[in-house]
Amino acid sequence: MEPQKHSLVGRLCGSSISHMRRFLFDVLSAGPIPNHVAFILDGNRRYARKWKLGEGMGHRAGFLSLMSLIKYCYELQIKYISIYAFSIDNFKRKPHEVKCLMDLMLEKIEGMLKEKTIVEEYGVRVYFIGDLKLLDDNVRHAAEQAMKATAKNSRSILLICVAYTSTDEIVHAAQESCEQLCDELQALKPSEAPFGKISDELQALKPSGAPFGKISEELHEMVHAAQESSEQLGNELQALKPSGAPFGKINEIAKEKLSGTPFGKINEIAREKLSGAPFGKISEIMNGKEEEKPEEREQGEANGEKREDKSEEKSKEPSEEEKHEELGKEKQGDFPNGEKLENASEEKQELSNGKLEEKSEEEQKGFVKEMKEVQPNIKLSDIERNMYMGVAPDVDILVRSSGETRLSNFLLWQTWNGLLYSPKALWPEVGLEHLVWAILNFQRAHPLFEKRKKQF
Repeated sequence: MEPQKHSLVGRLCGSSISHMRRFLFDVLSAGPIPNHVAFILDGNRRYARKWKLGEGMGHRAGFLSLMSLIKYCYELQIKYISIYAFSIDNFKRKPHEVKCLMDLMLEKIEGMLKEKTIVEEYGVRVYFIGDLKLLDDNVRHAAEQAMKATAKNSRSILLICVAYTSTDEIVHAAQESCEQLCDELQALKPSEAPFGKISDELQALKPSGAPFGKISEELHEMVHAAQESSEQLGNELQALKPSGAPFGKINEIAKEKLSGTPFGKINEIAREKLSGAPFGKISEIMNGKEEEKPEEREQGEANGEKREDKSEEKSKEPSEEEKHEELGKEKQGDFPNGEKLENASEEKQELSNGKLEEKSEEEQKGFVKEMKEVQPNIKLSDIERNMYMGVAPDVDILVRSSGETRLSNFLLWQTWNGLLYSPKALWPEVGLEHLVWAILNFQRAHPLFEKRKKQF
């Protein structure tokens, strides 16, 4: 009779406590309930020393406290729970202590898979967060099995952080974002890439027999046209020399002619690439590095013409109106020495050097602006998506036992707008009353948190 009486009393007490807890949770539910609560399990070893328990017993007592708090959270309809089970820095502890923790972790994971009490009752999906490659093979395999077995659950989420630090998580997210961006750029067609106006073949120039290696056909045609134009101009200039033509003016016209070639339409990057190509004199003329030939100087002296300094030449440069007059003369094929050049129709636009330069500058500015608009970069959303904790929202309440207010490299990114609650109790001593106080403090500060969210 005595055992049955004690059993009945125990059931009645348990039932009454359960009803009281549900009533308390109903009262708390009248205010805002956090969506994500995180726990730092601090004080297990101190608890063992305090009560003179054997090695590892403090962590076992802490596990019992954790299971109770997880149950309370799910009864309160808190969907996301994160626990800081094992830090990367914990690997620096004594080897036998690390092994003891790994064995305990393996035991509890396997026990959770066998019993599935809380997991099945509350539809919990389990995630193991962190660099799982650092774990022992058997622990990692058990963690993967637990995630696979609970993958279909969605009512509640349990995130167990093992081999985790927040700095490692941020570095991992940045690396993943960079790799994804590189893959996306490599998958783009040349016409769709940010530098679509320049064929990617242009950047793979080879010093081969052909001047441009793998340059696209369109650009190759431009080069061919420029070569022909320069050869034709060279022949015409040679023909003009004996007649005593004013070579200073011809020189100027030649530069204007070459500035109108298809190279004037190529952007700055292409020009830099082309400057090393074997164009000889064309490349020098394009870059404005043409020097006067000795025979030209002698010819000018023979004709009684003295060259002026560069400063004087600049001051005597023709104005825009004079250039337009020259353009009109050129339409009729008239030049200062009374001779005519062939293909005058092709020279109509080439002599208006000022206009072409202005157009080139405008095109370059437009190109730079376009590059800035389409320039690939990594956004904040990319970093957050690649976080280990990307499966959960930001933390609303972070509970750290033992009265410590340090985050200890845990969820630094996700706790920017959350409440830090630090009861003085060691982790195995944390219970229902501490959770209730944490939620009450959260409800009191909730308007401030909501205001911050709107600001950011």
